[in-house]
Amino acid sequence: MFIATQTSRKRKEVDEKTQTAVEDFQHPQAAGETEEKAFEALFGKEQPGRVRLYGRSVTKIDLKKHAEINEIKNQHKEEVSSLKDKLGHMEAQQQKQEAKQQKQEEEIHGLQNMIKLILQRLEPGIRPEELEALL
Repeated sequence: MFIATQTSRKRKEVDEKTQTAVEDFQHPQAAGETEEKAFEALFGKEQPGRVRLYGRSVTKIDLKKHAEINEIKNQHKEEVSSLKDKLGHMEAQQQKQEAKQQKQEEEIHGLQNMIKLILQRLEPGIRPEELEALL
């Protein structure tokens, strides 16, 4: 933003001090500085208890708290998603087990009917109640 505001003026000329500051800010490694040092050279040191570009009421402690809160939220999301996956897996297993149980019950019912038919053919005078008692 500094570069845009200082170089795009209606007049064509930019004073020498501003031009060197812009060049130093654009090429901090060539000037032997880090980006933080170049930023600090242009805008001055940060005031204690405040964080630049976040407004007057934001402090470093607030930013740390927000970072910790975001980390806890991410952990919570991961835990919830893993629990949902486990629940889905358990529901799928339960459905498989119920289907297996239903299939077994159908097979048992079919076997009972087959046994009834066999017994009725062997002993035609047997009553249905007696067949149920035998089974």
